Amino acid sequence: MYKKSLIIVCVIFIVPFFAKAQSTEFYNLYFEGNALLVKAQYAKAVENYNKALKQAQPDYVYFNRGNAYFGLKNYAAALADYNKALALNKNYVEAYCQRGLVKSYTGDKTCCDDLKKAIKLDSPDAREAYEKHCKKK
Repeated sequence: MYKKSLIIVCVIFIVPFFAKAQSTEFYNLYFEGNALLVKAQYAKAVENYNKALKQAQPDYVYFNRGNAYFGLKNYAAALADYNKALALNKNYVEAYCQRGLVKSYTGDKTCCDDLKKAIKLDSPDAREAYEKHCKKK
């Protein structure tokens, strides 16, 4: 439930700041991908994001495609997209949080580093994930 609500919040409320002007077609593909992501139609969402990325490569498209891959349980592809989003934007708090979650699902012990970074950047979702995945029980 937590994963799904985090994805929905990220899709709906993350508005791309400082985005370069892209075409109407780009935004149509991107927003259609978002709608498919919210409906858990992950494979179709990936297709839309792939088409959008042929026109422009902003961090938020990689992030949302990573969310779609995460929904498909393709953790390697999700991790690659979160890495790309973070390479484009070192302060992308949601990408640190999601990358930390992917790492926790794959047993990567560096998951806590990503979640700590997201907490430092003021992510309440990361704090909850850190408590769940990183605190000693």
